[in-house]
Amino acid sequence: MGRLVGREQGNCGTGCPESGRVQQRRVSEEDVRETLAAALPPISHLPQVAAFFGRTPKAVRNAIARGTFPPGRWIAGRRCWAHEDLVYLLVERAQRPSHLKAELVKVQTRPAPHDPEHRVQVDMMFDCNDPRSAMARPLRIQKTAPAGYSVEAAEAWAREHAERFLAELLGKTMRKETEEERKPRPKAEERKPRPKAEPPRETTKAVTLADMFEQMTDRVILHEEPTTQDTWRSIWRCHLEPRFGGMPIELITKTRILEFREDLQKRYAPTTCNHIIAKLQGILSYAVEMEKLAAAPKIGRLKSKEAAEKDPYSDEEMELFLAAANGDEVGTLALLLSLDAGLRRSEMLALRWCDVDIKGEQVHIRHTLYKHKLKCVKGKKVVAVPMRARLKAELVKAKKDRKPVDFVFPGVRNAWLSVSGFRNYMRDLATRAGVEWRGFHKGKHTFITMLLEGGATLNELQLLARHKHASTTEGYMHVRNATKAMRTAIARLDTAPLAPGPEPVKSALKLVKSS
Repeated sequence: MGRLVGREQGNCGTGCPESGRVQQRRVSEEDVRETLAAALPPISHLPQVAAFFGRTPKAVRNAIARGTFPPGRWIAGRRCWAHEDLVYLLVERAQRPSHLKAELVKVQTRPAPHDPEHRVQVDMMFDCNDPRSAMARPLRIQKTAPAGYSVEAAEAWAREHAERFLAELLGKTMRKETEEERKPRPKAEERKPRPKAEPPRETTKAVTLADMFEQMTDRVILHEEPTTQDTWRSIWRCHLEPRFGGMPIELITKTRILEFREDLQKRYAPTTCNHIIAKLQGILSYAVEMEKLAAAPKIGRLKSKEAAEKDPYSDEEMELFLAAANGDEVGTLALLLSLDAGLRRSEMLALRWCDVDIKGEQVHIRHTLYKHKLKCVKGKKVVAVPMRARLKAELVKAKKDRKPVDFVFPGVRNAWLSVSGFRNYMRDLATRAGVEWRGFHKGKHTFITMLLEGGATLNELQLLARHKHASTTEGYMHVRNATKAMRTAIARLDTAPLAPGPEPVKSALKLVKSS
C-alpha cells in the first residue's frame, strides 16, 4: 500500500479529513485501481472492506449512517461494494487503508474429525483480528493437511502455506511484507528488462477417482433408478471420497484397496464391506472402459455369515392379527394386501382406488412411494395381482363413496399416509394382537410360503412375487412345519400315476457282410 502516502493527524469514523490535519498528497486514479484490484475482489462485502480499511464492520456501518463512507449497493440482500464505489473515497478524500499486518503466531495440530486415523488438522493463529467477526476475535484459520502427512510434516506445511491462506481470505494487503518488498524499488530507467519467460510446457494432469466418479455420474448413474443413485452418492460421500477422492487412479492398487477393506471390517459387516468395495471396483472398471486405466484390481468377496432364518407368520399369528383388526379398515386392508397379495409397504401407500378392479378381481400395481414421491414400480411394468375372496370382500366394503383418484390409505395432511405413521399404526395393531411385529416384508414371506404349501411351482411364485430372478424368490420360500411338509410330499407319490418307462433304443448301425 506504499502508493497511498501521507500521515493522518486525526480520525473521524473512517478517517474523514478535518481541520488541523496535514493535507495528504493526492494519488492517481490508476494507482488506486491497481491497489483495489490487488487487495479486493471485484465485489466485496462488509467484512472484506472493513478489513481493508482497518475498521470493524460496526464502525463502517456507523460511518455509512453519518454519510462519511460510500453506502455501496445491495446484491442478493447483502451490502457490497465494487471497485468504482471505493475509488472516490481513496482519490478525492484521500482515505487510506491503515490496517495491521498479519503474522503467524501459533500452529496447533490435532486429528482430522472426518478421518482421524489418516489426516491431520492444523489450527493457525495470527496476530490480527478476524474481519469476519464483530467481536474483535483473533484471526484463526483451520485447514486439513494432505493425506499421509505426519504431525511434524503437517505443521511445516501450515507454516509454509500460511501466507497463501491469508491471501485467499483477506487479500494481499494483510500479509507481512518480505525483506525484498521493503527494499526501495529502482526507477523505471534503472530497471533491467526482464528476460522473456519460456512458454510453459504442456503437462498432463493426473486423473483422480473424483474425476472418474463425476464422469460416471453424468453418463451412467443419472440413468439409474432413484434408489440406486442415492446408494451411489451415499457410498461415495461417506466412504470413497475421504479415502480415494483426490488420489490418481493409477495409485489405487490392490494393496491399498485391501487395507481400506480391513479398516471397513472394523466397523461394518462383511456384506456391507463387499458392497462398498464393489462400488469402488465399478468406478475403476469404468476408467478402464474410458481408456484412463490399463486394468482394474480384482478383489475377492468376503465370506458373509449365513443370515438368520426369516420365519413367516404362523396360522395362529395371522388369526390373532385379523381378530385384532376386526372393525379397523386400515389394519384389515393392510394385512390382507400383504398376506393375500404380497404387496410391499411402498406399493400399498401408493395404491389408488382406480388401481382396484373389483369386477376383474385384480389389483393393478402401477406406482410405488419413495421419499414422499410417486415413482414407477420395480421393472417399470404394471403388474396385476389376482384377489382372494376375503380381500375382495374387504375392498368392496371400503370403496363405498371413495373417488377413483383417492388413495386407499389416505393421510391427515397429505394425500397418502406417511411411512412413519403407517409403521406406527401396524405396530400398535401387533401390540393389541399380542404378536411380535416383524416388519411389512414379513407379510410377503408369508404370502410366498402359503403359495408354496398350496403346491405352486417356482415359476408361479416368481410371477406373483414380481421378482426378476428366481434365486430372489427362493429366499422367500420357507418351511413352517417340516413334518407336515414331508408327509404331504410322500403322499403325492401314492396318488400320482406311474409314468411309463423309457422305450428301448434301437441301434441305427447296420452290419455289412464282407465278401
